[in-house]
Amino acid sequence: MHEFARPEVEGDARKVGEPYLADYAHYDEGARYTYYKEAHDLVLFWQRPSSAEIAGFRDRPVTVGLYSQGAAAFLLYRIDGVCEWSDVAFNVHRQPDSERELPNEPTGERARLRLTLVDADDGLIKAKRLVSLDKVMTQALRHAMREQMAHAFVQPLYDLAVQETYARFPDSDAMAAAAEIVEATLG
Repeated sequence: MHEFARPEVEGDARKVGEPYLADYAHYDEGARYTYYKEAHDLVLFWQRPSSAEIAGFRDRPVTVGLYSQGAAAFLLYRIDGVCEWSDVAFNVHRQPDSERELPNEPTGERARLRLTLVDADDGLIKAKRLVSLDKVMTQALRHAMREQMAHAFVQPLYDLAVQETYARFPDSDAMAAAAEIVEATLG
């Protein structure tokens, strides 16, 4: 069992069975990735996840990857036996200024990745999990976000980078094969 070198930080206080957001009871299927409260945060919105998917989300090995293309970067993720390679595009500038944070883990430290599974049909949290990213992935994400922050954000350039990436790769498996880094998480 991996122990985090840093003390735990206050994270997402929402609990399984509670609404993800009080104002919403329905979401489109998809994913949301941000860096929030000193941890990487991946929220998956799935329609009616089965009990097997919920159990697998909590227990099965998770692998993540990073692919960058211009103004966009893509967090790739796979949960063994539950979710094949999938991806979510991101740029730190797309997060509101009041919520924008940059990773600050020193070299050699592992970052946290909070995973949340939300039923897209009713907006309720079905499962939560905290894993540790590999040291190399921690630094790769930190570098990608700092590079994004160092450049002015232009929405059309971001949109173009996302479109070009999806035109280049037929699916997330192909993107994962071209990723700069792919690493298993711990926990």
